[in-house]
Amino acid sequence: MSQTTQAKFISYSRVSTDEQGKSGLGIEAQQHAVRQFVESEGGVIVREFIEIASGDDDNRPQLAAAIKLSKRIGATLVVAKLDRLSRVVAQIAGLIRQGTDLRVVECANASTLELHIRAVIAQEERRMIAARTVAALQAAKRAGVKLGSSRPGHWRGREHLRAKGQQAATAVAAAKRRELRADTYAAALPIATKLAADGCSLHQIADTLNTQGITTSRGAVWRAEQVRRMLDAGKRATA
Repeated sequence: MSQTTQAKFISYSRVSTDEQGKSGLGIEAQQHAVRQFVESEGGVIVREFIEIASGDDDNRPQLAAAIKLSKRIGATLVVAKLDRLSRVVAQIAGLIRQGTDLRVVECANASTLELHIRAVIAQEERRMIAARTVAALQAAKRAGVKLGSSRPGHWRGREHLRAKGQQAATAVAAAKRRELRADTYAAALPIATKLAADGCSLHQIADTLNTQGITTSRGAVWRAEQVRRMLDAGKRATA
């Protein structure tokens, strides 16, 4: 059979964490299952898409790209397991309603109705497991059990991991503060600079910003010292 007459498939694989994505855990197994299935169908994989995202996350650019390409070239979207596609019934139902040609390796001969039923059952099972887990953890806490990283000895021998996590969290928080400050300055600095050029005092500038409803990056009211720091930062940026 020539490649031009082979059935075309678009492969989509998903893992839930950056660690899995970097290590290949889960991805390789999914791709292997999909490749075996496509080979058994006498088809060809035109392209493979990989996503690192939670199954409950609606923001899936790689999935959207896979669906778009499959429709454009008349290919079948194939996933190893239904939960790799989504963990939300509505998302799977919406995908089917859009007319996407879909095959799931773990239930390769499943009808559209069966896929819906499997998705509903899987979602309900996850809900029940989550509810039981929360109830068990709450009961343990009421009994005085230390949970998670608060358990005695939890970090023994792994102090470097705790320090690494704290450093990463600190870096993320600092980046977020810088982003908020930049957004605030973008709105407030032009006004403050013009008022300062017109001879207004720092207190007058702060009052104007507050009157106009512009808050600091922390969501607080402006004070003279904060206005001064902002103006100094603006001067350094343009120096």
